[in-house]
Amino acid sequence: MAPLKTKRADTYVVPSLIESSPEYASLLAKQIELQARYGELNTERGLLRREIEVAKAAGGKHPSIAVAQLLGDNTEASVAGLSKKLREVGTEMANVEAATEILRRRIDEARDAASKVACATARQEYQRRLAVLCDAARALEAAREEHDALLDDLEREDVRLGYLPPVRPFFLGDRGQGHVHHFIREAKGAGYNV
Repeated sequence: MAPLKTKRADTYVVPSLIESSPEYASLLAKQIELQARYGELNTERGLLRREIEVAKAAGGKHPSIAVAQLLGDNTEASVAGLSKKLREVGTEMANVEAATEILRRRIDEARDAASKVACATARQEYQRRLAVLCDAARALEAAREEHDALLDDLEREDVRLGYLPPVRPFFLGDRGQGHVHHFIREAKGAGYNV
């Protein structure tokens, strides 16, 4: 079993979106609040539906709220009262759904702004790591040239290479203009001094 990698004490910590933008953090908090409220309303809706079924199963006529009030009945426990409450809960759920959709769009916009800040914060560290990678790629390309030069010399002497046998680094692409060259050119094209 391979040992687990541990972080060094000087390891760079990527800034989170929440750390990068208080607006993004507050929108996420609002999203959690709306989700919790929607869950409460959904539970309440289920309970009201069961209460309505129980009230209807009890039999008898189902007077309106106004008639129940005149009779002195508990209007909230009547089928009409429970149905009214169920409609109110349904309306509030629809409002929460609409607010959630608007909030989702706002979170997307705030995420872009927070990402911009996080990237600006991490740019120097990224530049450093990209430079290290490009240096390693150049070293790999130089090692490949030395490797291939030896094989070229053996071939010039008409040596049968099958007895060696050579392993060619085709994954690097063409000699002198392969993948390393394209990678470094792309990094320079993106504005990095590598």
